[in-house]
Amino acid sequence: MDRFLSLIDYNNIFPFLNVNEQAQKLAIKARDGTIPKISTGKELLKICLDFKLRSDNQRHIIDIDSVTDEIWNSRLSASQKGQFTNLADNVNKARNATTIELIARINTPQITKTPFENFFLNGTSFHDDKGFEFLIHPFQ
Repeated sequence: MDRFLSLIDYNNIFPFLNVNEQAQKLAIKARDGTIPKISTGKELLKICLDFKLRSDNQRHIIDIDSVTDEIWNSRLSASQKGQFTNLADNVNKARNATTIELIARINTPQITKTPFENFFLNGTSFHDDKGFEFLIHPFQ
């Protein structure tokens, strides 16, 4: 592991040429399962190191978790960590964009033709109800 750590160019672990383009590519790979789901900069670093180890045919020799911890905790500068963290955040936003859009649509009422369809698709509104239940549950 020490030999591997001494050979790494820490300024070029991951090429940050176009952050938005990289984020979109990584988000697609995370969605289709090509790479694990990314949630932190450290996990993104682990993916990059795993790729480097596989390309050098050293994956079977080195414990990727230990290498990732060592590099993240003592070999990267704060700005390098920030780059990984920012890219991971962008990947997470891109990966979850469809889900977030669908969640935002939950409150959008469906257009219906009959009262039955309206109650069925849009649910019951309790905001204007000032009946007995309102007296019991005034938080509505």
